Amino acid sequence: MIQLALRFPAGRFHATPWGHHVNEGVAEWPPAPWRILRALVSGLHLGGASGPERNAAYSAVRKLAVPPSFLLPPATVAHTRHYLSLNQVERSKTTLTFDTFVALDPVSEVVVQWQVALGPDERAALAALVARVRYLGRAEAWCDIDLKEDGTMPEPNCVVSDGRPAPDRETVRVLCAEPEVTETDLERTTAALQRQGWSDPPGTRWVFYHRPADALRSRVTRTPVASPSGEAPTVVELALGGPVLPLFTEAVKVAETVRRAALYYHRVPSRTLSGKSADGQPLSDQHRHAHFVPDRSGTNRVKRVLVWAPQGFTPAEERAIGSISFLRLEEDGRDPLKVVFNGAGQPSNFRQASRLFGRARLWESVTPFVLPRHPKKGRETPEEQLVRELERRGFPRPARLHRIVGAALADARAGDSGRRRWVEFGLRRRHRWPTTGAYGFDIAFDVPQEGPILLGFGSHYGLGEFEAVE
Repeated sequence: MIQLALRFPAGRFHATPWGHHVNEGVAEWPPAPWRILRALVSGLHLGGASGPERNAAYSAVRKLAVPPSFLLPPATVAHTRHYLSLNQVERSKTTLTFDTFVALDPVSEVVVQWQVALGPDERAALAALVARVRYLGRAEAWCDIDLKEDGTMPEPNCVVSDGRPAPDRETVRVLCAEPEVTETDLERTTAALQRQGWSDPPGTRWVFYHRPADALRSRVTRTPVASPSGEAPTVVELALGGPVLPLFTEAVKVAETVRRAALYYHRVPSRTLSGKSADGQPLSDQHRHAHFVPDRSGTNRVKRVLVWAPQGFTPAEERAIGSISFLRLEEDGRDPLKVVFNGAGQPSNFRQASRLFGRARLWESVTPFVLPRHPKKGRETPEEQLVRELERRGFPRPARLHRIVGAALADARAGDSGRRRWVEFGLRRRHRWPTTGAYGFDIAFDVPQEGPILLGFGSHYGLGEFEAVE
């Protein structure tokens, strides 16, 4: 067996798969065997090899034309954007170019394994080629390659597909060499291929691989806010990023999108995440299943989502939430939101970070309190329904209630009376549009209460949120 270890000292692998334009933002992962072989062949020209050494080197490279297996380290996709000059008189004339790359730990290794045997001369020639490789892919993808000695071989996690679906695996198409690949095929330049109009490089074939489903997704890692030992976390925090974050009037849309993504990554039914029993019926567990709580964090936009379940999350449920790497709110042309797992713990761990999880005597509506029932003449008033909801959630009867016309804006000069009126909030869940009415309140208790306070219709999806005022 031949085994190469690839390290990227800059922590980036820049390469665009064959057949894709750089501005498509597609990252090649694993590194294509065809690309690796061509990088090795380039070492012949760097070293000026000729005669027996050249023959041994090409003999080794042709034996490596069989599709290898890979051990891929944790990685994720990132990109930068560059506005390049068009070299015209008007300096403002530029073109946007995406630089997409795979980001990984600079000390981690991509291990490539071939089930072939090389003779002593072939192995020595391969070692000489490996030592001359300075980058793989684009020139900024610095790369160090080591030829590992025979010994313990790690179990690969990215292998040639057998045509059958595999659990927790996704299928990718990878460019490999044909068994009969020639020296001319390996040395032909990309410019020559494009000039001659080849759709695929001569001497290549496409091979389907199974790689881990999370090979290029953000990984769930513990942070300092982890729960005490032996105590299941009840809060998971996701931070949102992107060119334009959603307004907090879109809290329901954000919450429902996070819920769908969490259920997708959990793969199997979850009562905590879905709020439904095995037969699809809503749970009557006094709101102990997951609440998806958008948080504006002192701004007018949703900057993060706190997923809170009083009954706690299993490790699989926590991993499912933490596996979310992007959110696409709707097909309206907006860029997807980037999502980063920020930590897990108990509500007390988030007191300083979020007013929704604060401790205070005074609380104020930040999203509409939608009535669970239609008001009746002389009864079921909004105030009565709010008090009943508080008591059902274990809070004492408030000392004072006062209706407010809208949620306070971070910048009081940004809207009418410095507030976002309740009619401006999206209230619909799927195909359900509540008709009971939306209200907001200032609540004063006799003694400080600990959040979160989430009440009324849609309280598991961003409605009925209250923030601590002091």
